[in-house]
Amino acid sequence: MNRWLTLLVVGAVLLAGCSFDAGGPTSPTPTPTATGTPTETPHPTATPTPSPPATPTPTSSPTPTPTPAAPGAQLAPGITDDGIENPVALLNAHQRELLAEGFVVEQTITSTYAGEPSNRLVLTTTVGPGGEVAFQNATATGYDSGGNESVITSQVWLNQSTMLSYRVEAGEPSYQVRDRTYPPEWFVWFGSLQRDIQFAADEYEVTDVERVDGVRVVTLEASIDRVANDGVDDTIGLLRVDERGVIRHAETNVTYEEGTTYRTVYDVAELGVAPPAPPAWVDDVPPSASLQLELDIFEFDERGVELVHLYGDSVPANSTVTLTSNGTTYEKTLDEPFGDGSRYLWVDDEGTLRATATPPDEGTVQPLGREVTVTVRAPDGLRLFELSVGRR
Repeated sequence: MNRWLTLLVVGAVLLAGCSFDAGGPTSPTPTPTATGTPTETPHPTATPTPSPPATPTPTSSPTPTPTPAAPGAQLAPGITDDGIENPVALLNAHQRELLAEGFVVEQTITSTYAGEPSNRLVLTTTVGPGGEVAFQNATATGYDSGGNESVITSQVWLNQSTMLSYRVEAGEPSYQVRDRTYPPEWFVWFGSLQRDIQFAADEYEVTDVERVDGVRVVTLEASIDRVANDGVDDTIGLLRVDERGVIRHAETNVTYEEGTTYRTVYDVAELGVAPPAPPAWVDDVPPSASLQLELDIFEFDERGVELVHLYGDSVPANSTVTLTSNGTTYEKTLDEPFGDGSRYLWVDDEGTLRATATPPDEGTVQPLGREVTVTVRAPDGLRLFELSVGRR
């Protein structure tokens, strides 16, 4: 599994409580440029296609004849014809409007390496008014150096108290049940958009002011030397903000070197949505999905494998442990819970997998191959742990 892809999905879709940052630049270097004073120009009423990148179109009266904004007038919260003068006001307005009405946000994050696709995340977030109920649906695709593709699909549904997660990797589903720890605003700012606006606010220039279905929409662009600090602009930012402060569309394109890029697109696809209903898989969540535990492998040689319980709940009694070595899979059912210390996994002279609190005696084991895979499943079949390790 591509490590970046795994981190992406764990952080993004299993909602490990920090914003996703797929290696994007973090040290902006301002390059001031002169800012012109755009004039509002009328545009015909349009209904944009909802596929990414989409620009949401509020329903309103036919397009009126616009009046040019006076120099220095506020075009949207925190924005004048000079650009973003108060990024906090803009961010607060966007968050307030989305949470007040409920929203659907569509995001796409892609990267290339040496001119070839590297990783891609497509994420749709649906949040009801107030942010009390939310649903995220994501597909992450990664490619290794040989061009082999790995795909992980994940979904998360939350209410006021509980977070349910569903993930499919290599055709096998897994589930988690956790207490909700994420505030409503977390779903507004999933990704790096909030950070990008805060760090680069001074660089954005107003390039267009138009009316779309009677609503003023401001386009801002920024060109920044952000990666190499060498005087050459490598990051392009684009924002489309309506007069209420809703950031309808945002893009960031970063070039690290020729053929190595990072791109993120953020679209408010819909405003005014009902709380999302629980997905069908919620009825299939097994009891063991609420277990919180961490296992690992500390030692591995030809005699056996040391499986260690690091913290959390005990592995329940009647869970199964499988060990695959040299193409053969051995299975052991745990007679009692495993909640601390180590279990040494080894194959005895009769070909039976053993799980003991102490290492095996000399001369009582069948040698293991140089690569093994250890899997632990709860009594209801949910996979609690799986790891493949190798030795020289």
